[in-house]
Amino acid sequence: MKYKLTLLLLLSSCFLLAQEIPRKSIEDSVLGWMKLYHFKGAAEGKTVDKKVYSAAQLSLCDSFANWIQASYTPKGGLGDVRRTVTGKPDDYHPNDPALPQSYGANAKIYWFLKYSSAGKMVPVNNLGSWWGIMANGVPHWEIRDISTPNQYYFTMPSFETAFDGDADKKIHDLTKVAALKPYTSFWLKSVETGGGTDYVLLSKDNKSPFIKLTKGEYLQLLENAIPVVAAAEKKKLYEREQGNQKNIIYFEKALNDKNEKRVNCLKRTREKYKDRLNELALTSAQPSLNDLDSDRDVFSNGYLTDAESTSGRVPVYKIDAAMAELCKKDKPQWILIGWQFSPNDPLEKHLHESIINNFNFDYVHNFFFAPEKVKGQQYKPLRSPSYKEEVVITQASVVNKKNAADKNIHFFEDFSTTGIGTKPIGWSSRLNSNGKSCTVISLQGEPGNWVEIKGNELLTPLQLKKPLPQNFTLSFDLAVPKNFTWGAKSLKIALSKQKSDGTDEANFILSIRPGYSGSADGLAYVETKLPAGFESGSNFSAPGFSVNKDVNKIGVSIIKDGEKMEVWVGKSKMAEYKKGVPADMLFNALSFTHGRSDGDTEKYFISNIKITNQQ
Repeated sequence: MKYKLTLLLLLSSCFLLAQEIPRKSIEDSVLGWMKLYHFKGAAEGKTVDKKVYSAAQLSLCDSFANWIQASYTPKGGLGDVRRTVTGKPDDYHPNDPALPQSYGANAKIYWFLKYSSAGKMVPVNNLGSWWGIMANGVPHWEIRDISTPNQYYFTMPSFETAFDGDADKKIHDLTKVAALKPYTSFWLKSVETGGGTDYVLLSKDNKSPFIKLTKGEYLQLLENAIPVVAAAEKKKLYEREQGNQKNIIYFEKALNDKNEKRVNCLKRTREKYKDRLNELALTSAQPSLNDLDSDRDVFSNGYLTDAESTSGRVPVYKIDAAMAELCKKDKPQWILIGWQFSPNDPLEKHLHESIINNFNFDYVHNFFFAPEKVKGQQYKPLRSPSYKEEVVITQASVVNKKNAADKNIHFFEDFSTTGIGTKPIGWSSRLNSNGKSCTVISLQGEPGNWVEIKGNELLTPLQLKKPLPQNFTLSFDLAVPKNFTWGAKSLKIALSKQKSDGTDEANFILSIRPGYSGSADGLAYVETKLPAGFESGSNFSAPGFSVNKDVNKIGVSIIKDGEKMEVWVGKSKMAEYKKGVPADMLFNALSFTHGRSDGDTEKYFISNIKITNQQ
């Protein structure tokens, strides 16, 4: 019996060790690096796919890895760093030999972890966020149909079409980050998976090694590629249908027809642009010979006969041949620093903040392109990766103290204890697309402190007592600046019943935004996630929520009374749901979200958040 019990305990322990650790449970945990390497430099060079990497070049891989580890301590994931050089070609990357000689270091911060038999955290798989530093690196989406092992062509899609179709808008901008202002920075969209990567390019005099192609050059490349791609497609056909002559004849005719259409479309395109061949070639993010099918215009959205539209189109690039040749020398011609960033991911938020605040871009630039400025100096981060921002605590307001002493007040926040210009104390907020958190400000002509939310998601109180009372009133003051853009994103106020993993089991969400210029009323609507039989919400106006004053302020209240839910704007009840939520439902989460901001006036100000117990 004792043996069976021991075996059962061992089996249970193994099962627990093999279980994956929930990401949410470690998102605030500093897990650090699997190993701090302190690389010492390479003793000799090596050859990879005919590219000869010198000891000096490989030693820079060591330096890059050391600089990464000196500047950042992984939080919310387990980090490792690996030195790397341009890889060997394979079936998926046959044209990689055309890339310039590049080398560096990549850090991977693993998302999915488990405990090993020795009780240590280890990665479950290879998924994670990355940060890389590459000498002579190329951020790219290869144009496979026209690239060859001797010449590489690519796009760098950095823009995303606005929802209204009016214009292309950059959705992530690093130009306002102080440490990056002297350098070329850009955001590269992942056209396959969504999201993207931040890049900073360091070079002498900010000279780009990437050359943009003209329309004439691009059309010539398409002409060269048509017979090559056609031959490759026929080869695959013969291999696939070997011995089946009937299928070969059928599919070969289809390939010939397609090839003829491409030749004819290319001819018509040349004719259309015959007087403009020296213009910049703008095409789709992932162009191919398929763009010549069905008489489509490779330089415009639509067909050759349509009116021209370059919305969402991007340049086509190649590497400067002279620069590529210089990349073989010991000294890099440029440095490319890139990292994944999603403001909604706590791990990548911390990675992003560490890089823009800690990494010494000036030192790296000067080390290679102005060495006299850092002669004899070792790399040091701008600030320690263990840095913690000083919390500025100010005197609580009289109202704050009074509400804190009132037993009927479940929660109150007027941000009076947070210094102006700093993050609100006791609150968590995700960074917006420019890498900024919510900030406490003062509003001209309005008393007290306010929190500004501008494209930030999930501004949540960390000190909220959970759950909320069964019956309560949530109230707050809300304001927007003058000329808030009509149609811009609403502010969402979510009352949720969350599971242990942070997902909503049920919720009641109020969305509200101001009116347009000349209108005194805004718009609001309620959406819910509730059991069957309860009301799903509705649209209604928000009286007095205009954009005509310098500061446009209203009061908002949400009342839960048994099953009934009410929404008030100022002193007017604007919505009532008699069967709004289950009477016994206990909300345990509150959040404010502004999903996106595209303009300076597109922001909300919140203060005097109060939850009053109605029992």
